[in-house]
Amino acid sequence: MNSIRNKGPALVAGLLAWAPLAWAGAAGTTSAPPERATSLAAAWPHATGLLDPRQLAAGGRSDRTPPRADPAGSALRVVDEGFAQIDLLHGLFAQGWIRQNNSDHPWLVWQQGDLVNTFLAYDGSPSSYIASHPYSTLANAGTISSWLVTPPIQFGPNTKISFYTRTLLGSQWPTRLQVRACSGACADVGTQPEDVGGFQTLLLDLNPGEAVSTYPEEWTRYQLGVADGLPTSGTGRLAFRHYVHQDDGTLRGDWTGLDRVVVEQDDAADAPLDLELTVAAADPAQPDACGSATSLEIATGDQVNFCYRVTNHTGKTLRYHSLRDNQVGTILDREPIELAPGASHQYNRILTVSESIAPTATWSGQADPPGGYAVDDSQPLDWIDISDGTLSLDGRLAFPADFDFRLFGDRIETLCAGWGALANLRDYYNSCPSLAQFGVRPLPDPALTPYANALAFYETTISAGNVYWKILGSAPNRRFVVAYEDALVAGGDGNPDHGLDAEVILHEGSGVIEFQYANTAFGGQPACAHGGCAGIGLQNKNLAQQYSFYQQSLRNVRRLVWTPSDPDVYARTRQVQILARRAEVSIDPTSIERSAPVGGQAQASVQIANLGDGRLDWHAGTAAANSHLPEKPRFALPLHDAVAAPFAAKPDPNIVGRRGAVPRIGDADATPRGSDDRPLWALDIWGGYLVNGTIDSADYSGVWGGGFDLRGMIGANTYTGADFLDDDFGTLYALDAGNHQLWRIAPVSVVPNVYAQPELIGTLALPSLETPSGLKQDPTSGALYLATSDGNGSRLWSVDPRNATAIQVAVIDGAPGIISIDFDNDGRLYGLDVTQDALYAIDKHTGAAGLVGSLGFSTNGYISALAFDPADDSVAYVAAFGYLDATGREDGSLWRVDKTTGQGSFLHPITGPDGGWSQISAISFAHRGNRCAELAEIPWLHLDQPGGSLQPGDPAATLNLVLDASQLRDGRYEANLCIHSNDPLQLRTALPLTFVVGDPDRIFHDDFDGAAP
Repeated sequence: MNSIRNKGPALVAGLLAWAPLAWAGAAGTTSAPPERATSLAAAWPHATGLLDPRQLAAGGRSDRTPPRADPAGSALRVVDEGFAQIDLLHGLFAQGWIRQNNSDHPWLVWQQGDLVNTFLAYDGSPSSYIASHPYSTLANAGTISSWLVTPPIQFGPNTKISFYTRTLLGSQWPTRLQVRACSGACADVGTQPEDVGGFQTLLLDLNPGEAVSTYPEEWTRYQLGVADGLPTSGTGRLAFRHYVHQDDGTLRGDWTGLDRVVVEQDDAADAPLDLELTVAAADPAQPDACGSATSLEIATGDQVNFCYRVTNHTGKTLRYHSLRDNQVGTILDREPIELAPGASHQYNRILTVSESIAPTATWSGQADPPGGYAVDDSQPLDWIDISDGTLSLDGRLAFPADFDFRLFGDRIETLCAGWGALANLRDYYNSCPSLAQFGVRPLPDPALTPYANALAFYETTISAGNVYWKILGSAPNRRFVVAYEDALVAGGDGNPDHGLDAEVILHEGSGVIEFQYANTAFGGQPACAHGGCAGIGLQNKNLAQQYSFYQQSLRNVRRLVWTPSDPDVYARTRQVQILARRAEVSIDPTSIERSAPVGGQAQASVQIANLGDGRLDWHAGTAAANSHLPEKPRFALPLHDAVAAPFAAKPDPNIVGRRGAVPRIGDADATPRGSDDRPLWALDIWGGYLVNGTIDSADYSGVWGGGFDLRGMIGANTYTGADFLDDDFGTLYALDAGNHQLWRIAPVSVVPNVYAQPELIGTLALPSLETPSGLKQDPTSGALYLATSDGNGSRLWSVDPRNATAIQVAVIDGAPGIISIDFDNDGRLYGLDVTQDALYAIDKHTGAAGLVGSLGFSTNGYISALAFDPADDSVAYVAAFGYLDATGREDGSLWRVDKTTGQGSFLHPITGPDGGWSQISAISFAHRGNRCAELAEIPWLHLDQPGGSLQPGDPAATLNLVLDASQLRDGRYEANLCIHSNDPLQLRTALPLTFVVGDPDRIFHDDFDGAAP
């Protein structure tokens, strides 16, 4: 279950116990194969239970931010990898890194670090490391040989590599790691367990005797240089090899972690691909300007122009280019840029900077087409009739174990057929995935390959037809053929004689793939013929190669031949440093009250001062429709064209079905219900849903007034906070506690057939030992906050949603286990402590916490959600887990909490689909909370200036106000004047204005009415 299970000092262990590994057999995953799983259960003490709290401190620092190089130093980091973006499309393995598992009966490859039964990253977010798994092999005997290979490196006489590695604390299994090097355009590690391919040079062998308790059990740094065998010139790669033998039947090869891999060399070293990275203050008039500095001092919230200038010294034309930043991830993804030998290319990127940073950027280029395969569409049709082959009844196609074929380097064990695509399904899954579960979308499509690799030979809606398979020829030159016959596809006329006839041919040994098409005209909509309503290409978990999407590319093409390719990828890394200084606004007075006769005027003034050490920018009278947008006019440079794709609602039964039945899709009302009718939005981390309802219908059963409507699939992240920003109810910002990541969920809508999906903004630099929660915006200041806790104490942080920057505000004194926070309409902060089962009032400036009172019910230490409804903030609402129903089963529940006493009142249980479980981890209400008014809405107010800037130490600025009663009647007029600034903790200040005109007892005016007749 995605939940907090422990209280007090052990809270952090429970906080981190959400994301089960594939072998954990937890909800939402599958069990391990029985042969090795039985042995593991008996031999591995870490196979069940929570993270041992001792693992948290072992070998780590309390400050988990990445170490930063001195930009003035002579060493250049050509590789600086903290492994924060591994299993993402176009992440690490689309940028020159390679992983391949050559183990006997291979299973898992090098993967993102996990928090269940393991340990935390050396630096960065908790899971930002890479690890090789005990289940690299499924066999109880044989060899583990799993490879991780760097991008190409230009070696020099002073090249050095350093890295951190460790295994589990108290490990009972021996593990081993080799570091190897190759020279030249090498990427070959062979295919068998003992193969090393081109990596003949052994630099380091950790625990070569494969002895127990010998491998480091806390993060340990190793550094290798020329004396250890590193090449002194030329291009090559470095490889990490998880390499363990168990031929004697003894299980070996424990969880092996790797973090912060750094390759350094002299800045003057020659490189086939050179990169210059400079920074300057952004100038909208010169978006293509290139500065000369590698360090810069700015005010928080300023825009910085990052200039990347790459020069090609490879001797060949580089046609595809990528750019990764160690903080924001992929910036350019294999952009088609023609870069001839000796030529240079400049790219500018504008970034809003909220804190001091020292990012490293890696530019990579390659000559050959990306994707891992070269495609030839010039050959004629050579159709193979296999109608006498085996007819597939369930979409599973048995693949012979001795058939030597790899798809994106992975061996095939079972093929799954569906919707014009074949997926390589490993045999540890119980059923085939629902291919194209969210409709047909352009590649890369994360929904297409949640399990393994896929061949989208004609991806479209298919409602009927036959699928045959057959093996032709003799080893080692056999062909595995899969044919679709009379398949009824989207846009066809429904006649099987006009159906799709296509086949896929897999060639043993060579790895060549053929797509052949005997019929692509379906007698229905002409626009859907020849690929007009289909997608064609290849994709694995990390990258994709699209041949065509909704294009009639097969009008004159009947055969596509895909040949594996290993294009040389050249890479270069640079680093810059940005020092951000914070402004701190002071506004005096904090409210104004004036009076004047009808037709008269009154004056007032406001002093605006800068108490910080950075430049203060301020302006008055403009409402903050989006305070997370820049306070000053800014600009952006487009990266590249993006193709929008439809997002249809069709939950994957293979995923959500294991957690309970899929909830109902929102009714397609003729007149959609608005947010006022159903203002409650919630994230259910048990099912992975974004749901919409009301306080009286906050569950799935429908018993309590209609039930939740499903409005999006949010995945398996452990969200612990969410909020709408600045009354924009179309986008929900959410906090993933498991990975310390900030997400944007959109479009949030009650319109029928419109469903939200999450988009990653970035990773927050928060302490690994603390769990973040409660992402909420202060309605009075516009600042966004979250809390962190380790069960012994809590902290308050401000967050910049533009770039996922977190800055500590204060230690929350006296509330050790804050798991959720929210503000009332007056900007007063409250926190829910699940170690105390209590509501706390928190000073958002100092962190001082005062106990409001006990809830009167137990949260059992589980993840819970606290939220105020801006429409009525007299009470708070808490969604908790642990309510015991009549049978004694724990369920979710919704409570109303008195914010003056902390006492909770039970409203109703929150039961999951079909009586299953539901765990609401975040709630936000779509009701207006911003009190600011635009100057145009206050016709009786005039300002002498719109705003200005103050450097540190400047005298305070004076803002003069004229309150004009020339068009007003007798009465009392009130408004909140907004003063905006770049102070990250006071983005806006509502200055209350009271204007008494004539005899106020004659009439009272709230808001901005009252013009004289």
